[in-house]
Amino acid sequence: MKKILLPIVLAAVLVTAIASAQTRTDKPEKIESFIKTKYDSEWYARQATLWEKEVKKNPDNDDAWYYWFTATRYYHMFKESDEDVCDKALTDIAYRLHKERPESYARYIIDYECSHFVSYKNRPDDLQDNMLKAIQMRPDFESLYPQYVVYLTQTGRTDLLSGILKKWYESGDYSYATLAFFYNALAGMEENGILFVGGDVDTFSPLMIQYGKGLFQDRIVINKNMLWEPEYRKTLFRQLDLEPYEGPEAFRDQKEMDQWLDNLVFYIAQNSGRTVYFSSTLSSQNYREFLYSEGLINRYSTRRYDNLSAKRRNFESVYLTDYLLESFSADTFDDIAYKLSLNYIANFKSLLDYYKAQGLKSEYDKLRRIMIHIVDMYKEHICDPDSKEDQFMLEHYYNEIDR
Repeated sequence: MKKILLPIVLAAVLVTAIASAQTRTDKPEKIESFIKTKYDSEWYARQATLWEKEVKKNPDNDDAWYYWFTATRYYHMFKESDEDVCDKALTDIAYRLHKERPESYARYIIDYECSHFVSYKNRPDDLQDNMLKAIQMRPDFESLYPQYVVYLTQTGRTDLLSGILKKWYESGDYSYATLAFFYNALAGMEENGILFVGGDVDTFSPLMIQYGKGLFQDRIVINKNMLWEPEYRKTLFRQLDLEPYEGPEAFRDQKEMDQWLDNLVFYIAQNSGRTVYFSSTLSSQNYREFLYSEGLINRYSTRRYDNLSAKRRNFESVYLTDYLLESFSADTFDDIAYKLSLNYIANFKSLLDYYKAQGLKSEYDKLRRIMIHIVDMYKEHICDPDSKEDQFMLEHYYNEIDR
């Protein structure tokens, strides 16, 4: 069987949520991750001002410091400010915090944020890595669950990671549709398989299913972008019983860095002794000649095989699909859910064509109905009727189903 490659390129390394209705308010509002809820730059500017006032009224309010910093960061991000301008706005907050509350939870969190979001040349000299202390101080601060999970994953602290992911799952604040999508991805794998992912949502979701729900714990989820972290590699290689794979002390350029990372991925795929998969949400152009689509995952194989049979098994017997047609609660990551579901069209088009060619009307009608409904929901909730680009993409998806 000829391998089936994705006919549609879907940007899902990091998907963002649609902007909610924006009303002017004189009260500061909790700043949620833009993955969940996104506003325009002016809304964030207003919130930054309001949270700064809260800090002045109560300098001991850790939440106010954090929301001031985050609103400021999002303002400059969505305004596309010059890097130095953004860095100065963020480091001004950090320096003030260092002076006024040097041993506070807020200082520990914002030092961590600066180490990730301020360019290396502009970072404060006295940043401290006290993220672990911050997690222990406030393990129930839901706004910081994403940062907690990233930090604990990077540093290999799976003992604490499990507890945080369980709290996050039990909070009910995570997208059901996103969890269902990655439940399907994990369920379609062989036991003890490896799943490569790349972004925030496609890392948090399978980990939450494993640690929060307690399912598929034999599978290993690897964030390709975290492989740069020495502690992450050390923990992972110990888990996989692999010899260390180290790079040079310095890389000449970005091309050499990318090549080293690709070689590392191949090293894991070829030496782990496990079946290796890549999430369909992960850009994997450099491995595509070895990838075979089995639905929402692409299996790494150096030999050809009948991947369409695996895709059919997943759709007919393994995957949860009812959520794609009907939901009885509002999804907390509304926009992500609709965009992520578009992956079904690209990844199951070959199966739809097979059903049609074989005269399997019942199976064909079910899959086509799901695909049409996915695009209908995308049209209703995401597409701007005045945007030529959105309308072009909408037409493309409909055409893709019936071409």
